[in-house]
Amino acid sequence: MPRLAAVVLVVRDLDRALVLYEQGLGFQRLEDASDVPSLGARHVVLRADNCLVELLEPHDEGKPPGLFLQARGEGVFSLALEVADPVEASAQLAARFVDARGAADDPQRWYVSPADAHGLLLQVSPATSA
Repeated sequence: MPRLAAVVLVVRDLDRALVLYEQGLGFQRLEDASDVPSLGARHVVLRADNCLVELLEPHDEGKPPGLFLQARGEGVFSLALEVADPVEASAQLAARFVDARGAADDPQRWYVSPADAHGLLLQVSPATSA
């Protein structure tokens, strides 16, 4: 059965979002805020009981999180899912004309674009024991 591994949220103000999720709701911060140049954003990863929550604060309006914020405002940017057999899942989607784009470094990790995934970027990887 698939497992929700992480939810990625785009936020306007990372510090303000941390007040809600970390201080108010009790999510556990796994790392200090850091820059992710490939996404043009600062981020923090938080742990919930059943998944991770990544908060992204875009600073480059030309990269996907920044484009998302401009077009839609704050909200759910992507979901990370774990499946038992990502290669088979990718083949099943391809047979149904859904484009699953593989990560360059790992054929078991791939993405489904928001156009095919009803507005969300889906990140798919092998199941882990969590």
